[in-house]
Amino acid sequence: MTFIAQYIDKHLAAVAALRAVAPAVAAAAQCISAAINRGNKLLLCGNGGSAADAQHIAAELVGRFVAERRGLPGIALSTDTSILTAVGNDYGFDSVFARQVEALAQPGDVLVGISTSGNSGNVIAAVGAARQRGCAVIGLLGRDGGKLRDLVDVAVTIGVAETAHIQECHIMVGHIWCAQIDADLAESIPARGDSRSGVLDEAEAIAAVRAARQAGERVVMTNGCFDILHPGHIEYLEQARALGDRLVVAVNDDDSVRRLKGARRPVNALDHRLRMLAALGCVDWVVPFAEDTPERLICAVLPDVLVKGGDYTPEQIAGGDCVRRAGGAVKVLGFVEGHSTSGLIEKIRR
Repeated sequence: MTFIAQYIDKHLAAVAALRAVAPAVAAAAQCISAAINRGNKLLLCGNGGSAADAQHIAAELVGRFVAERRGLPGIALSTDTSILTAVGNDYGFDSVFARQVEALAQPGDVLVGISTSGNSGNVIAAVGAARQRGCAVIGLLGRDGGKLRDLVDVAVTIGVAETAHIQECHIMVGHIWCAQIDADLAESIPARGDSRSGVLDEAEAIAAVRAARQAGERVVMTNGCFDILHPGHIEYLEQARALGDRLVVAVNDDDSVRRLKGARRPVNALDHRLRMLAALGCVDWVVPFAEDTPERLICAVLPDVLVKGGDYTPEQIAGGDCVRRAGGAVKVLGFVEGHSTSGLIEKIRR
């Protein structure tokens, strides 16, 4: 029992040392979570026990950690024996991960290089390849961090001597990352029916739409001033929502409405218009924009279906070209006769 107790004490001492690198653990978690929420992926590599850790973390993402959610894009570069043996034979063992990074990585992806010494040649080569591909790089390291410490964006270094205790802490860090990713993913899609959480800024809208699309949902987007809500608006928005699983409504801000409609508009300020739209059961998210047209916003969000009402043709709809180039559809819906904001305002004035 003395040996076991000593081993447990060393393990606990290593875990306690994690507190010193908690800021680096948190920074790495934020980097990985942000990448996944914007539609990028996580690549992981390491040797021996570190290869097993890479596979373990990837499995938690693709399968699940704790929360029930969609599968997330995590790839361990140590799992394909045909690639490993072919590249190792043809180019040398130091290239087995770098070659895969060259083939798989896209700008904005994240590479996690795992090395208890910080000096693994093939992990160092993978970091160089990731840099060339525009990826963020995180080091999950041991001892003093070795050469990799100064080559990565974020170094999580377990500063103990024993490899086994370093690896025990590495998988704990991986679990912390997975827990943070689950928490951030749950927050990235606001709950339907909550009018406050349904009002997003541009960055939040882009993240929410990407997360919804990765979950297999079809996203519809429309836009307008929506100054005074009336039955025509409701029917139009219900028709738009019926074209997909989520509806995003882009709303002109107050200055934009004044430029388009005149100095006496809007009747309702932007905050009130956003809250009223978000409270509708057919609307998932609302997001304001300041330009006269939402073309820039639509090209950033890239919905599956872009909808507009009135006498437009699909070719005339702002942002339509971006949506079509991305493989989406552009549709025109008719307005309900007898209902318009301008007509309603004139009726009130009379």
